[in-house]
Amino acid sequence: MLHLFNKVYLEFDNNIELGFDRVVISEKNGFKMLEALDKVSAGELISHGTSWTEALAESSFKDFFLKLKAHQANTNRKIIIYCDVEAYKTIMAVWFRTILPNLDLESFTKLTNYTVYNQRIVSNTQLSSVYSLYLSQLWDGIGEVEEAWESSADLVSDQDRADIDNSGIKLSYEFLLADYFSGSIAYRQELLDTAYMFTERFFKECFTDNRQMVLLNIENHNMLSQLGIDPSLVDITKIDPLEGIEYFKYYSDPEIWHRGHNQYGICNLKGLSKNQIEGLVNTILYIYKNVEGMEIDTSLFEVGSTWAYYIPKGHLTQTELDGMLEYVVDHPFDTCLVPRFDFQNVNYPLIQHFISLKKNNNLEELEKFRLL
Repeated sequence: MLHLFNKVYLEFDNNIELGFDRVVISEKNGFKMLEALDKVSAGELISHGTSWTEALAESSFKDFFLKLKAHQANTNRKIIIYCDVEAYKTIMAVWFRTILPNLDLESFTKLTNYTVYNQRIVSNTQLSSVYSLYLSQLWDGIGEVEEAWESSADLVSDQDRADIDNSGIKLSYEFLLADYFSGSIAYRQELLDTAYMFTERFFKECFTDNRQMVLLNIENHNMLSQLGIDPSLVDITKIDPLEGIEYFKYYSDPEIWHRGHNQYGICNLKGLSKNQIEGLVNTILYIYKNVEGMEIDTSLFEVGSTWAYYIPKGHLTQTELDGMLEYVVDHPFDTCLVPRFDFQNVNYPLIQHFISLKKNNNLEELEKFRLL
């Protein structure tokens, strides 16, 4: 699944999920459903057709993209554009040609290769958070893309690019990074906002996962012994069994861990004090070192944990962002602050490719991926 913008995705038509708002452009499946089935489907069929020309009717691709942006803004729901292979290649070519005006056939082919590769490796139950798994088209690949690239030249104008640029469409993280690495500052604020969003999610996921591990092992005598906790303090009849255990005071702080109607342990980092962030960081680091036995003194945990202190104020400064990116370029690690459940919102191998280009100061190649 290829993330285009604002919770709008491009996907093959092998398996169409009726729970999502969707567009279906497919010679085999591009038809309106039976009315009875439509009534019980959670998602809305926005438009359909056996070809992209039929699905768009008299609209341009620019109008099509802006229509989906408006629909998503009004509903706040994900939208998936389901396509057969030919429509998939056309829409991908038009979209990339629109937002990346310096792109050429070679770099477009590279993008398509990274797209197929990325979807193959993240399409599993650990990383897939948007759709059910159906990989036949991904194994087959999408074939040559030169014809789709060349024909897309007649479908995108400079005015289309200007209208998309002025629309406030939220572009994907990997392209914001490539644009910034190329020396452009045109999308610096968008990158600041997106990098903050992912950094916040990353640390919320880290703290939540570690707290959950503690809760699952609350009767683990080895953990309690390693942390010096009296087993008599554990009371699993409490709503929060960590409450009252001094060592876990920051894993039971109600200002940090909210309880909703259907779930408990919703991590909040915004507005916390420095002491609260420090308590969370020290707790997770101590557990990693002394319970898990991890050697982390010189690892990302020691360096990256300082970035958690950026979260409470609700934004990143330019200096903070540059410091984080400088570290990531010099020491790229396994997630580069992209949370696990956002691996379908970004093309992660492509991010690593852009990081390598930046590390090698290959501005000529990076400029091909400069945004509007």
